[in-house]
Amino acid sequence: MRGQRLFDNLIQESVADDSAQKGRSKLLVAKRNELLLSRYYYYGYYKNLLYVQILKFLEAEFFIAPDTIANIIQENTDFLQKLRKKELVLYSFRSRWPHLKW
Repeated sequence: MRGQRLFDNLIQESVADDSAQKGRSKLLVAKRNELLLSRYYYYGYYKNLLYVQILKFLEAEFFIAPDTIANIIQENTDFLQKLRKKELVLYSFRSRWPHLKW
């Protein structure tokens, strides 16, 4: 029948794609969270902003709901404690993420 070969090729390709991992990349989510937490620390420590103000800035930067940002912060308090203990200077943030204004 006309078009059968094209249809069969489409079906076979879609079956092969099912084996690929779906969803968000864990590596990319970890990188996003690291940057988000670093920005959170920067706004709180260097800019002396209030928590609500920081959430608004992060929401605008990362396009994530404030509740999600709060959850990320709560789940990664150990990372924030490490940042606090290291007493990082602005240069360390600027060198890690030079495309952002610190």
